[in-house]
Amino acid sequence: MDNLTYINHKIVDALNGRNSLLKIFHNGYRFDYKLDIIKSPDGKQTLDNMITFDNFSVRRHKRPNRFARHINHSYEPLEHSFDLQFWNVLRNDNIRAINNRFNDTLIHSEKNSEQLDLLNKMGFKGAHWFANGYLCAKHWFSNYKDIRIVTERIPIVNKFICPARLIDNQRRYRIQFLNMLNLEQGVYSLLERDPQTQKTPEEIYPRNKVSPSSFDSHENSSAWIDVVEFVHSRWVPTIWKSSFLHIVLETVVDRQHLTEKIFKPIVLRQPFVLVGGIGSLEYLRSYGFKTFGSFWDESYDEIENLDERMQAIADIVNNIGAMSLNDLESMRTGMQEILDHNYNRFYNGFSKDCWQELSEQLSN
Repeated sequence: MDNLTYINHKIVDALNGRNSLLKIFHNGYRFDYKLDIIKSPDGKQTLDNMITFDNFSVRRHKRPNRFARHINHSYEPLEHSFDLQFWNVLRNDNIRAINNRFNDTLIHSEKNSEQLDLLNKMGFKGAHWFANGYLCAKHWFSNYKDIRIVTERIPIVNKFICPARLIDNQRRYRIQFLNMLNLEQGVYSLLERDPQTQKTPEEIYPRNKVSPSSFDSHENSSAWIDVVEFVHSRWVPTIWKSSFLHIVLETVVDRQHLTEKIFKPIVLRQPFVLVGGIGSLEYLRSYGFKTFGSFWDESYDEIENLDERMQAIADIVNNIGAMSLNDLESMRTGMQEILDHNYNRFYNGFSKDCWQELSEQLSN
C-alpha cells in the first residue's frame, strides 16, 4: 500500500460511523499545454466523464438520506478556475440530489487563500490540516532520521543552494527571483526548458538574464532528498548537504501552502529563507518550528507585494553570498540550537500533531 492510500484509509477510519463518504481528488487529470485539452490518466482526451474519484465508502449498509461527503485535496494547491469542471460536477451532483443529500467538506492544506474562498462560496466547507507536514514526517523523510551521513556536520562548500526545476505557470516567479541573485556565490538550477510545458525561461520571463544551470540529475522525487552520491567506490555528501543556506521556492506564492520543500532543509539541519505566500514563516512557526529572525531580517514574511517580498529575500541571500566561508561556519555554530530544535520537532511529535489537527477538524 502506498503512503497516500494509507493516509486515505486512516481518514476513512476517522470518519467511521458518521454517515460519511470520502472521495479522492484525482490529480491524474491535467491540462495538456501543447494540445490545449484536458486529458485523463490514460492519456485520452476527456470532457464529460472527468471526475473519476476513488471511493472509500465507510458504510456497508444502505446509505441514509443525508450524509457527509469529504473530498480529499490535501497535497496540491487548490485551483478553482483550472479545475472548475471537477468542482461543478461535485456541486451539480448535490443540486440534483433530493434535499441536497450531501454535506460537502473539502479537506485541504492552505490558508489565506482566495481559491478556498471561491470554493466556500460554491458550498464546500473547508477542513484544514498540515497534510504535507504529516506526509513528510510520517512517511517520505522518516528514514533520514539518525543516519550519520545525513546528520553529521560537514564543511560548507557552497554559500547557498536554490533548486528551481519547474518554472512555468504558478512557478514562473522563480525565474524572476533568480535574476535578483548574485548567483556566482551559490548553486542553482534553471533548466533549458520547463519539464512540463517545454517552454524556455525566456518564453516564460522575457527579461531573463540567467543562464541554464544544474547541480544534479533532476530525477529527484519529492519523496526523497539526494544527500549522498557514489563516487570512486565510496559514498560522499552531495551539494544538497554541503550548502549553507537553503532557498525554498514554494509551489505557490499567493497563499500559505507549504510542501515537502520546506522540510528538506529541516532534515538536513540547514538554515533557510522561504519564498512563499505572505505569512508562511508565521504559519510554520505556529507548528512549533523556529526560524532565523535573530540572524537576518524576516520581516519579508509580512510584505504583501510579491516583487518587494522577493527583493527583500534576495537581499538576504546576496548578503550571505558576500560573507566568507569562515564567517558562515561561525554563523552556523551560532544557530545550531535552532537547527537541532527544528530537526527534533520534525521527528518527534510533529506528525502526531498534524493528525490530531485533522481529527479535530473532521469531528467538527
